[in-house]
Amino acid sequence: MMSSFLRTITATLIAFVVLGCTSTPKQSLYDEIGGHQTLNTIYGVAITRIYTDPVIGHYFKGVPKKHLRDQLVLQTCELIGGPCEYDGKSMIESHKGLGIKEREFYILVEYVQGAMRDVGLTYQQENRILKQLAPIKYETIYL
Repeated sequence: MMSSFLRTITATLIAFVVLGCTSTPKQSLYDEIGGHQTLNTIYGVAITRIYTDPVIGHYFKGVPKKHLRDQLVLQTCELIGGPCEYDGKSMIESHKGLGIKEREFYILVEYVQGAMRDVGLTYQQENRILKQLAPIKYETIYL
């Protein structure tokens, strides 16, 4: 039989293990992928491709690349648990009247996905980011 002292020690150790497991802060997706530097690289690569695309490049005429990259980084940072706060225009406001078609939206998404792969994100990380960005689709097309 287990003595009272051993039961107390065993219960205490179990409590520490359980509490230790539940109190460990989970790393944000933002931190997991490498934070601001990784997002900045992803959008830098994607934007270079987007601006030269014959189908969607015209939507970005007159929009400074650095401004767009900074806004996309901030917005994504906020959406995936980073310390950023996006304070730019709403997606509806930014895309109103452009008449962006679903097919055109997906061309942009493919460039962003390709850039994520190019910088070494896993498919799981890529999909988790895209899941957070997906609702933006309905704020950008056919407006």
